[in-house]
Amino acid sequence: MENSNEMYLSEMEKDVIGEVMNISLGSSATSLSSLLNQRVDITVPEVNVVSAQKFDFEDLEPAIGVEIKYISGIEGDNVMILKKDDIKVILETLMGTEIADDEFELDEIAMSAVCEVMNQMMGSSATALADFIGKRVDISTPVTYEIVNKEDFKGRYYADNDIIVSVKFKLKVGDIINSEFINVISVPLAKEMVTLFLSGTGLGDNTDTTVETTESMPSKSDDTVKTENGEKKQKEINKKEQVMPHSVQYENEDTEEEEVNRPKSRRKKQHEYYEDDFDEEDEDYDYEPRRRKSDRRTRKSKTPVNVSPMEYESFEDEEEELSNEQLTNLGLIMSVPLQISVEIGRTKKKIKEILEFQQGSIVELNKQAGAQVDVIVNGQVIAKGDVVVVNDNFGVRVTEIVKKDDIVKITM
Repeated sequence: MENSNEMYLSEMEKDVIGEVMNISLGSSATSLSSLLNQRVDITVPEVNVVSAQKFDFEDLEPAIGVEIKYISGIEGDNVMILKKDDIKVILETLMGTEIADDEFELDEIAMSAVCEVMNQMMGSSATALADFIGKRVDISTPVTYEIVNKEDFKGRYYADNDIIVSVKFKLKVGDIINSEFINVISVPLAKEMVTLFLSGTGLGDNTDTTVETTESMPSKSDDTVKTENGEKKQKEINKKEQVMPHSVQYENEDTEEEEVNRPKSRRKKQHEYYEDDFDEEDEDYDYEPRRRKSDRRTRKSKTPVNVSPMEYESFEDEEEELSNEQLTNLGLIMSVPLQISVEIGRTKKKIKEILEFQQGSIVELNKQAGAQVDVIVNGQVIAKGDVVVVNDNFGVRVTEIVKKDDIVKITM
């Protein structure tokens, strides 16, 4: 059967499918990890090409199906099959409560939560897939349903003689899930993914063209190669000689050994000899910049400059006495009511993400659980504290407060 399946997908194509699905679902793992606040690993894809009649997922029963339709970029269905127990654990972690096995059922609330989780996971997967194949990919909203039996699932998508591609993954979520799930796609969809991947990476038709071009090129003899290398080196030497100054060329005529062993005083005198050897016009042209620099050095003032740090007057310790009129005004200000608000945290979201909010959506803030909250007046933080409950209402126990002088400035 394995040899006959190569008529549908070769070993190379199966490897490509495994890599594409592994990377796309790796992004799904990141989304699931953010939702559950748990480490999520999705690894070791196992790609199999089987007939729909022989396809079996007995190890996952009772199972939940998640149907995703690719509506642009690529076309086809991608169906995920997960264990019902794994879905239960995910919902328990998401909602922070335990559900008894006999009480768990996919009611409207559970379906909504599962769809939200799968929507974020498969949205990340589609984005990663688009980057991988170099083409935008859009998906429909995932549809979650309970699989009654294998025959019902197969009859929903395939005929008995249809050939399908199943990709099995290992799923590990912290210490709460160590399981597997299966992705099922059609052979045409798998072929399309392989083609887009190979064309996007330049490994498609370009490979054969490169080989043919290489084979058709005439080989050069060793003598020809040596001659060309010698000509290139000679051209490089000529270019260097044209660029280098006359004095440097002359000095380079000595051997390296003579240059190293030559005393410094001799080298200095030789350099002076070259300068005197030029005519007056050349000397002005070549060395005038040096003379100007020397002139600038001699014109620098040698008088020491005294630098002292700037001293600023301090106004913090000075207490101004308020007049009677100011005291009266201050008394009036003290009776003005101010709106106090308590902020537990903030975050930023794109407009697209905000429009996707719905009942059950979770917004993660930039503060850890148990951190102190900010007490805000007129948009300014005046204190920090802990959240408490007072007479069935929320309250704040102030644990840290800014200076009272700053509070007066805020209220003015």
